[in-house]
Amino acid sequence: MNAHDPLSGKQAEILDAAMQAFAAHGYRRCAMDDIARQAGMSRSALYLHYRNKEDIFRHLVERFMSEAVTGIEAALARPGLTVEAALAAGFAAKDGALIEMIFASPHGDELMEAGFTIAADLIRAAEARKIAALAAWVANLNPPEDIGPPEAVARTILTAAMGLKFPGQTLEGYRQGQQHLASLFAPALAR
Repeated sequence: MNAHDPLSGKQAEILDAAMQAFAAHGYRRCAMDDIARQAGMSRSALYLHYRNKEDIFRHLVERFMSEAVTGIEAALARPGLTVEAALAAGFAAKDGALIEMIFASPHGDELMEAGFTIAADLIRAAEARKIAALAAWVANLNPPEDIGPPEAVARTILTAAMGLKFPGQTLEGYRQGQQHLASLFAPALAR
């Protein structure tokens, strides 16, 4: 699947069902039968759209990552936001709907691990796009030169934000951490 190719309605339905099945069972225990049942179709019909569970998972990660990149670009482009508010909105958007599912699922840690194992290439590509979007936004702020070039600043900000995800973290704690990071980075960017 190419990130620029739209999904068919049925493929989108299958990915929605797969997300629910993975959240309920975890990656390792989830079977094609679970996904087919959740999608309201037979397993053989499911195979007409996707080769296997890994293929579905990769498409799901690709969809989430594409939505996250689009979300961060839109959040940073919203007019009238302070630097801190724009960063906070960008942090919230960068994870998309995926983060809520991960925190809500008892298998969240396993799903994150599976993503980094099965779809590492897709995640790296999306992270590069997120860094580019944030770097362009930072450059438009005309920050002081002593904080470094926009791409390095963007990479530092996003790396710090990724560090907020750790075993035992709650969604509320994660969101509070994002707000705290925005309040720490904003003064350096806005001076």
